[in-house]
Amino acid sequence: MEQKKKLSIILGSYWGQCQGGAELQSHFIEQEAMRQKWETHYLFLANKDEYENQNGTILHPIIKKKLWNKFGNIKYPYTLNLLKKLNKLKPDVIYQRSGIAFTGIAAYYAKKNNCQFIFHIAQENDVQPWPIPWQKPYLIPEFKLVQYGIKEADIIISQTCYQAQKLAENYRRNSLVIPNGHPVPADCKKVNSKIIILWIGTWKPVKQPEIFVQLAEKFRPIKNVHFIMLGRTEQYYKLVLKARRNNIEVRGEVSNDEVNKYLEKAHVLINTSKHEGFSNTFIQAWMRRVPVVSLNVDPDGVMQKKAMGYCSGSFNKLVRNTGKLIEDNGMRENMGANARKYAVENYSLDNIKKILTLMDYR
Repeated sequence: MEQKKKLSIILGSYWGQCQGGAELQSHFIEQEAMRQKWETHYLFLANKDEYENQNGTILHPIIKKKLWNKFGNIKYPYTLNLLKKLNKLKPDVIYQRSGIAFTGIAAYYAKKNNCQFIFHIAQENDVQPWPIPWQKPYLIPEFKLVQYGIKEADIIISQTCYQAQKLAENYRRNSLVIPNGHPVPADCKKVNSKIIILWIGTWKPVKQPEIFVQLAEKFRPIKNVHFIMLGRTEQYYKLVLKARRNNIEVRGEVSNDEVNKYLEKAHVLINTSKHEGFSNTFIQAWMRRVPVVSLNVDPDGVMQKKAMGYCSGSFNKLVRNTGKLIEDNGMRENMGANARKYAVENYSLDNIKKILTLMDYR
């Protein structure tokens, strides 16, 4: 009997413990790999050393140490732990997503052991030429390992043409542009008696949840508009109270399936992030006929080119663009139809299958 080829997926966390964008896309890759009869392993940082294996994937948690948590999001102290697990597994292919120290550690192992290494860019910060942080010298090994990993990767995947361009400029590396992929849901019909405006994300500075609260304040006098915020609220206790005083429904962290149910009923998705890679919630919204109004982010300009929403650029325009979509049912429905058509054609799970075709193709 032919032995299954081994795929090791390496991330900072696992889908079962943190439902972020990188984890979601890696989860889809994991599922497709198993359908194609790969032996699939997942290596990640965790607070405990025992997890139930999920749907055939074999989980390999690396226990976090409280000491290193004090220094922020550094991963290089776990170098020996990760190498020990890889030496035991002996994978044929390593897939690693997001620029962290694990990028360089995986590249080092792959180079020494005739293993293919695929690095997948998760955000623009992954391909920036960061200056050496002399004021925080403990970060230097982290950055150096990211840079080493990018230079030594066998294949690099970008989410957008912009990321590919920055990678070429800053690292002189080429990449394959493969957008995120999602299951195509059944079509949905919107009920326009109450307009639902949705915000989705973990509450942290880069996501700027306070701007959505300010936006909701502007539309408080309008009775047929309902604002909802989804996502882990972290330490934003005062902002949660302010949001609720402004009649915003704060639902906290919900599962990805629940996010999709909210989007089925929503009319507009608001994004207030300073920057993103390629937000999965954009695709999930577009597939469910929800135009997006974004403060800063429009990956490769596709949202405005294809009339699937607005990239406002300022708070005042964010208010105006949101107001247009609240008031004009026809415009909102046309943008939703454009979004559904384009997303189904360009962001399906076919993109995940494209990634699998790259594995061990040498």
